[in-house]
Amino acid sequence: MTDRHIEKAGTRRPTDPSLDHPGRSGFRGLMTEVQRDSYRRLGWIAGVLVLIGIIVLAAHFLLPADQQEHVAIDLRARIALIVLSLVVVAVSRLQNLPPEWFPVMALLYEISVGAILATEFLYWPTLGEQGDFLLGVPRTTLWVVFFANVVPLRPREHLAGAAVATGFSAVWFFVGGNGAAASLSPANAQALWERGFQLFPGLMLSIAIATGLAYLSARRVYGLSRALSRARKVGAYELTEMLGKGGMGEVWRARHQMLARPAAIKLIRSDRTSGTSASDAEYYLERFQREVQATASLRSPHTIEIYDYGITPDRAFYYVMELLDGEDLDGLIKKHGPMPPARVVHILRQMCHSLAESHDAGLIHRDIKPANVFLCRQGRDVDYVKVLDFGLVKELKPMQEAHLTQIGTFAGTPAFGSPEAAAGKVDQLGPASDIYSVGCLAYWLLTGETVFKATGAMEMLASHIRDEPVPPSERTELELPTELDDVILRCLEKDPDSRIGTADELAGLLAELERVYPWSAEEARAWWVLNRPESTG
Repeated sequence: MTDRHIEKAGTRRPTDPSLDHPGRSGFRGLMTEVQRDSYRRLGWIAGVLVLIGIIVLAAHFLLPADQQEHVAIDLRARIALIVLSLVVVAVSRLQNLPPEWFPVMALLYEISVGAILATEFLYWPTLGEQGDFLLGVPRTTLWVVFFANVVPLRPREHLAGAAVATGFSAVWFFVGGNGAAASLSPANAQALWERGFQLFPGLMLSIAIATGLAYLSARRVYGLSRALSRARKVGAYELTEMLGKGGMGEVWRARHQMLARPAAIKLIRSDRTSGTSASDAEYYLERFQREVQATASLRSPHTIEIYDYGITPDRAFYYVMELLDGEDLDGLIKKHGPMPPARVVHILRQMCHSLAESHDAGLIHRDIKPANVFLCRQGRDVDYVKVLDFGLVKELKPMQEAHLTQIGTFAGTPAFGSPEAAAGKVDQLGPASDIYSVGCLAYWLLTGETVFKATGAMEMLASHIRDEPVPPSERTELELPTELDDVILRCLEKDPDSRIGTADELAGLLAELERVYPWSAEEARAWWVLNRPESTG
């Protein structure tokens, strides 16, 4: 089922570990529609400022000469505002912008615009008594309140942005005062600053009020956005927090409305099947139901448990899974390095338990890889393996491109695909294909490297077809048992008939190794206490 473009999620992970963790709160916790709308709002604000900037700039030149000198305007600041806003308009129109960009982008824009608008305070000494109007409602204060009412950011982010943006009014106030005082006599300079210090408290009061209003507005706007994201429901489940997203869809933390049971829901967007005929759409539904039902029938404790599935009113597929507490093997190796052989054998045996049942049921996984194997807490047990993604939706693609058999195509992850899969011989895939992928995964766990080194997907696939693997013991500083080397190389045979043929056969070989190289519960628990002391489920 794995969508290779979906990134991994971290703490409090979804059961699809190929999704990146976007954080428990903040902009990335909002539903995708709100995120997209936020980028549109930011672009709309920037567009409005471009229009206003052009009008003000034109008006300056259209005014009679005797009136221009009374207009507090810095042409360079106006041009900077227009250029900056045009850049924001252009960026906000880009597709698939990462959610982590938005808070930074929005805050930088708020502060930059505030700094530009605050240049009006550079001129207060030259306006005489007319300069007093600047201390009434400074443009920066209007700007931050307006911005907070339109752009959904966390209140504390808006508070910081508003404080900095309006703070430029005070900065330019002193810069303008110092510049004017430098050209005056001491007596006149003192008089200027006496008037300035009379105006300054009013300026600070307006800044404080505007910053407070921006914070309160942000709480309301962001609260509504969060409520909208939380209130979305799928079937009997309420989506409470987005855990990750990618090319195929999104994974949400969810809660059953009656049972209050936590779960993970993956939504597969309906636009993945847009543009297909009615018969093809019906084919999708039938295939999806058949594969979900088959996977849900699996009872191995090392297979991800599926609670429910269905189709939303907007024609998006979804399925509900158990929410796991742990991390996928890809992330573990990248964080902690290769594992000791005894632990690898312990993990592989549990994987074999899951794969043996699925193979007996006629299900070939077809995408065994570190990101699809989860190491987690399960009750009091640790180092507990869950195998994910049994081909539920990996072939949900436009029918004009491919049908069920997909002869001559590759579906999976190149670094962990079997030679027959790399050659596009989908009709030849079988249990031995999964065994090959298990060998690739074992290689990764022991060495922290893939079996073959390649610069691209096609080169990697070609290596699986033609190149002989180097024994893992030659690619790591750890001392590996010769017997484990032999087992892995047997899994990596090019010819499926020459490989270890079944998960049960592989499990038997691993059981013999485990008797010699045991991984005790105490060792496993010690690792978890040291590296993941708190539950994240």
